[in-house]
Amino acid sequence: MTAADEDRTSSRLSRRSLLIAGTVAASVVALGAQALRTSSGPRPHDPFNWESVPAPAETNEPVEVVYCAGWDPATRSSVSPMSESVARARNVAGDQYAAVLFAGGVARAVVEVCWSAHHAEVWHIDASGRRYRGVAYRRWPDGRLRLFEVRGWRYGEQDTPEFAGENPTFRARVHRTATATAEKVAVSAELSSGGKLDTWRDWQNWPEPTRPPDDVAVPAADGWPALAGMTGPVTVRPGPDTAPATFPWRPPHPLRPRHIEKVVTDGSRFRTQNGRVQIIKRIPAGTIRLPSGKLLVADPGWLHTDPKPLTAPAPPGEYPVDVFELMEDGKSAWTVACRVTVKDAPVTSWDLALLDGEHELDLGDGEFFGNPVDTATLALVDQAGVKAYHQADIDAATAGEAVFHRLSDPKTGTDLLIVPGWSDGAYPVWIGRTEDSAIGCFVLDFRVPELANAEPA
Repeated sequence: MTAADEDRTSSRLSRRSLLIAGTVAASVVALGAQALRTSSGPRPHDPFNWESVPAPAETNEPVEVVYCAGWDPATRSSVSPMSESVARARNVAGDQYAAVLFAGGVARAVVEVCWSAHHAEVWHIDASGRRYRGVAYRRWPDGRLRLFEVRGWRYGEQDTPEFAGENPTFRARVHRTATATAEKVAVSAELSSGGKLDTWRDWQNWPEPTRPPDDVAVPAADGWPALAGMTGPVTVRPGPDTAPATFPWRPPHPLRPRHIEKVVTDGSRFRTQNGRVQIIKRIPAGTIRLPSGKLLVADPGWLHTDPKPLTAPAPPGEYPVDVFELMEDGKSAWTVACRVTVKDAPVTSWDLALLDGEHELDLGDGEFFGNPVDTATLALVDQAGVKAYHQADIDAATAGEAVFHRLSDPKTGTDLLIVPGWSDGAYPVWIGRTEDSAIGCFVLDFRVPELANAEPA
């Protein structure tokens, strides 16, 4: 990675961050000098060299497939076997299932599949029956499987528990454009000399000696052995013609909004884990003019960097804005959300708002694309007016502790709404859609910690 590449990457990430359950992913933000020292790749005798967890060599031994609910790490055996016909039916329906692949009577790999989550993962199993390397794929709209992530664990002893330490010792995450083109690989690895490294690689410079298969046709239910490197003749062990009631794994899903309808409803009550009751208060914030319909959400101190608008446009117009605060004992505790109402109709579904070039298939479990905040404040403005507001005017307008601040520009016919949050970080915007899939509202979610585990009262 050249210095120019580093600058472009850092600039891009300062405006849009990939987050894991509210925390910026280490592989994304660890772009400091030390992280970039080995971006050209591991070299012999390099003290920052990492060790990957290689896949086993391919084998042409006969393969026996056991369709089942999944793998039990305690007994190190398959769970709730099912017949091939049940597995095929679940495969077609998009329901989850698993296949354990045996060679020489020994389990060599487990494949977990759930097409409703666009997910398949091949887990390699070591001689002690532990999964030690997972190769995850995403099923894209064109029907192709594309490599998403490789994770590996190195176990020090035979009795070391599976996934000891929780975090893998090696991870390579592929980042793609919205058209599925692979751009970069985020690498997080323990170093042979001690410590940990987080860096980026070009897709062509895969961080292991061999790159797993990429951009492959979706296998049939009986085609998983080949993807796991097991090319011998295949037989299937008979199983019950009933689907399991429970599964020992769950498919990954990007972050979804939590109780968002209640968060943006005046008078909603939440009870915290320690029994405190907090109430949502709606504060009208006037209207926002969107002459182009392209809403932009960004830190007001970063408007000069030409941030991108959300890809889902609203019809050009003027829309009401509300700010929602969390009240406790009659006092304001937090600003929790800001809503732009586009259509006065019930919301029936929620989507994550994306920027150009983003796709939810680029997200892992619990992750989301968030709008970075360096000033504990976010601004909403139409793209047509993003350059109309000078930083001095923004600084003057935001003096004080008001729930929101407003600037307007007659030349562009736009308004800049500035909403102080609770902290720096990065926050998602959710799109509430009506029954006809039209945009009903945009909700900026500040993901206040007080509501992280609170339940509606």
